[in-house]
Amino acid sequence: MPRPWSEKEKEIIKKNLLIEARRLFEKYGLQKTTVDEIARAVNISKGSFYIFYQSKEELYFDVLEDVEREFKDKMFKNAFEPGMNRRKSFKSFLNQMIDLLITMPLYKEITSSNYELLLRKLPEKTLEEHMQRDQEEVSKFFNYWMDQGWMKKVDIEALNGLFLSLIHFVIHRDDFKGSNFEAAKDLWIDALANYLIIEDDKAEEIKVK
Repeated sequence: MPRPWSEKEKEIIKKNLLIEARRLFEKYGLQKTTVDEIARAVNISKGSFYIFYQSKEELYFDVLEDVEREFKDKMFKNAFEPGMNRRKSFKSFLNQMIDLLITMPLYKEITSSNYELLLRKLPEKTLEEHMQRDQEEVSKFFNYWMDQGWMKKVDIEALNGLFLSLIHFVIHRDDFKGSNFEAAKDLWIDALANYLIIEDDKAEEIKVK
């Protein structure tokens, strides 16, 4: 009988699971990647895989969170580009965010059908913790933008809900026919930027007051 893994060995295996799973998910997609393939890539048995994760969907979600952290800080920190009109800059940020959701290998897997499957497979606690972390991370940027006078002061929870509904809109893009998605996307972006973002001259007036 093999000896049990030490905590350090478990930490290394968990890290390798995230690395190899990301490679396989990006190459083959969530549905076509199997637990056997993931376990083999990390050199553990299929049974050992379930010591770390209840399902491949739970691992996929962890990988997705890592990817989110990679681009979230970069995108949100650079949302307002120096020298560019704030509303134009914010529209550019939203367009980039949506493009990433549609084109990045892991994100483009999340269509309405795959998303529902993912939610059914994940423990409720995992989803709740993810939502909490996500809202806390994004709220830091919203609060900073409001404090700088770049964004209208609105209820943070409502603003988080608004951005979440935008992400759901992108996830369900396959439900739109023809050019409706692009037209609706542009309308979403215009509405958000025009309502939330304070023009440069108005922001200066607020600071003076």
